[in-house]
Amino acid sequence: MAGVPTGDGRSQLLDDIEEFSRSGPAQTNEPPLPEFTREKMSFPDLNVPAAERSIGGTPSLRKAGLTPTLEVPSSLGGPAADSLLARLKQKAQTVQQVAEQRDAEDEVRAQQLSNSVGAVFHYLDDLIKQLNIIKPEIPKEFVFPGNIVFDGMSWMEGAADFRMVPTATEDRLYDSITARFRISAPRKIVVDRDAIGVEPLRKMLHDYNIAFQVQEKQNTRKMIESACFTFPCEIKAGFIIRADYAVGNLLLRTRNIDRFGMMEFRLQPDDLNQETLDELTKLFLGETSRFLQMFRRTA
Repeated sequence: MAGVPTGDGRSQLLDDIEEFSRSGPAQTNEPPLPEFTREKMSFPDLNVPAAERSIGGTPSLRKAGLTPTLEVPSSLGGPAADSLLARLKQKAQTVQQVAEQRDAEDEVRAQQLSNSVGAVFHYLDDLIKQLNIIKPEIPKEFVFPGNIVFDGMSWMEGAADFRMVPTATEDRLYDSITARFRISAPRKIVVDRDAIGVEPLRKMLHDYNIAFQVQEKQNTRKMIESACFTFPCEIKAGFIIRADYAVGNLLLRTRNIDRFGMMEFRLQPDDLNQETLDELTKLFLGETSRFLQMFRRTA
């Protein structure tokens, strides 16, 4: 049968097996095959360009001081000045430069806007501290529908605060500043309402954040016939100035200033000057002010 030693071949095979069991593999003049162990295994450096790993990185070539290069066909050499690739590279470079310049300009504008808001906070913080000492009278009357008048009030107390834009970097920008204050008179306001007027007045007091007490009069069917409301002659008011960095301007929102309810204005960074701050101060102190003529309400 082919492949199976017979006769002298079988004897020679048995002798070779017996010799291998006693002395190991037979000695030859051929160079030994390289031994591979885990310690000798190495992996390509992925930080080295692929061409250098595959050719220039060959150990035998490095030892010989040779660094072979790839032959690039002349047709695939560097792009000609008028080629499509060259034009696209130039356009990409221009787009990138414009984007970097725009980002730099946006950063400068954002910092200027933040500086304006920060300056206003320091002004208001100092102003309100002085008002907390002086406690000026508020000449303005505030009137509810139904001729409910809040008057004869004075400044009681106030405070200014600020918030920064949340960020992980050290470049901090002002997000908003807030001023809150309370004006009041040392008296109570008592108002009677019939059944129809009870809920509208109750809602109004809730909306304007005025604490009140109410005594309801019910008929035999447990239905409200009338109610007597009692509440202090006191108004909680304030405003917030928020920087809108996406648009590049400021939102001013007031509450119970000059009148009950809310007002909104859009201001430019240059609007935050001494004249504007003076007129805004007069407005929330109930004095004659040009603020509402200087800036149009947006809401």
